[in-house]
Amino acid sequence: MFKMALSRNKSYVHTPNMKPFIGLTMHEMLEERVKKYPDREMLVFVSDNERVTFAEFKKRVIDLAAGFLLKLGLRRGDRIAVIGANHVEWPLITGAARAIGVGVVNLLLGHTPQTFTNIISRVSCNALFITRSPDTLYPMFCEMIPELSESIPGDLNSKQFPDLKKVVAAGLNCKSGTLNFDDISFSGCEKEVAEAAKKVTIDDISHFNMTSGSTGTPKLVPYTHFTILNSYTFLPNQFDEEQINKLACIGNMAYAVGWLMSQVQPLLFGTTSVFPSPTYTFEKFLQAVEAERCTFVSVMIDGVVDLLYNPLCDKYDLSSLKSGVTGGSPIPSVIFFELYKKLGIRLLNLYGSTETLCISSLTVDDSPDVWNTSGRPLPNIEIQIVDEKGCPVEVGEKGEIWVRSPTAFRGYYGDIEKTKQTITENGWIKMGDVGKVNADGYLTIVGRIKNIIIRRGVNVHPSEVESIVTTHPAVNIAQVLGIPDYRIGEDVCVCVTLNEGYDVTEEELKTFFVGKMSDDIQPSYFLIFDSFQSGASGKVDRTKLQEMAIGRIEIPETPYAELYN
Repeated sequence: MFKMALSRNKSYVHTPNMKPFIGLTMHEMLEERVKKYPDREMLVFVSDNERVTFAEFKKRVIDLAAGFLLKLGLRRGDRIAVIGANHVEWPLITGAARAIGVGVVNLLLGHTPQTFTNIISRVSCNALFITRSPDTLYPMFCEMIPELSESIPGDLNSKQFPDLKKVVAAGLNCKSGTLNFDDISFSGCEKEVAEAAKKVTIDDISHFNMTSGSTGTPKLVPYTHFTILNSYTFLPNQFDEEQINKLACIGNMAYAVGWLMSQVQPLLFGTTSVFPSPTYTFEKFLQAVEAERCTFVSVMIDGVVDLLYNPLCDKYDLSSLKSGVTGGSPIPSVIFFELYKKLGIRLLNLYGSTETLCISSLTVDDSPDVWNTSGRPLPNIEIQIVDEKGCPVEVGEKGEIWVRSPTAFRGYYGDIEKTKQTITENGWIKMGDVGKVNADGYLTIVGRIKNIIIRRGVNVHPSEVESIVTTHPAVNIAQVLGIPDYRIGEDVCVCVTLNEGYDVTEEELKTFFVGKMSDDIQPSYFLIFDSFQSGASGKVDRTKLQEMAIGRIEIPETPYAELYN
């Protein structure tokens, strides 16, 4: 069902809720799934050759939660941080934490030690969990926590992190000062977990996610059990629960979409999450789809393009793939629907953010005349298009997109000022995108208010990258631009002028900044200019500079197929 406000023909869109909300915690949802599908596989880690059923997962979670987390002294309201590639340790420890009301801070791989230091301190994490790969994590945390390598395992005393008492690691990351993940599970603790779980409510914080695109101090978005379970319940259902649906999970579990798809969908729909490899490679993904007969996939723009054009696809049987979701970056409708014609994969194109999760969706079943839109709002979502004063504009007119939803976040953790800048007094979240809605309620994104580059679904703030680039002694002025890229939406290009007397190459600049900012926003291009052309206001003419940069990079006029020649 779809409704649109009739009053004065304003751009307000709302899809009513035709389903009841879920009033369970995530551990209670797990218990429901175990009753129904005890022997169905919940998790498959292909590279690690590990397979876990729903019943096995619950057993391991209970033993881990009660036998270790509770014995560590962790209780409802405490915080732990988790980092690493996709291994079974990740869902086990987060499932255990959720069961007893401990909040999980998802640390994104590739961020700088300074970022991790800020977050662990800000949230006052009591324990840190590191998965078995990459094995560079232990040395990094030893630099962050000098006391770690000399400490007694389980009894860390850090001057900089006074609340952090335990570091637990797996595989090659388990070294001096850490507890071994394989040794921390205790049996026979069902009663303790049951008692702790009774105290957990649907409004307790389950996870904290880092907002993408920050080079130093990402904002933290807290999710409650209610938010997590009810945000994805209302997606158009592409699962027949009585059949075994296998999700090919390719994103790192620290990303909101990564863990929401891989850990929450099994709880909601009884699906099986298949992890092709610890870190994403396209061929490992294809191999897993063929071997496990995956039926569903969550991909970013580069995965969609690869599925349609990459010749590697011809080597594998992908006929089991029937549906999936994508989002994060605008995808040309020709790609979206050619994939359906070629492989029969019905992708759901989602629009949303870390703060709001999913807002609207467009499917291949929609009429071709709306293929270039972002679809209609999902149930419970209100969308309005407003002018600079915050007043709704007429239908079809452009303005800023505002969103309101009972499952959207209520504010950034520990950042009142940024919260006030983002959420109005009436609960509307300012998306920072320019859009419009038509008479049938379809939302179209037409631009951005904020100067943001969206690279493979990650928001990159040019000003933050510029502040780091100008720390190089040779750099006088830096301008960071978005360059169109047919596989990842946009790429990051740094244009600089040099200080007098310095002689440095573009490649030397690129090498200098490796490791100094998050991998997700590491610029692909560095271009040196003698000077920048200014506009009428006296500021750098970014439009002209972007045209010049694109000319030097030589982006092909005929996209997609040429990428693989």
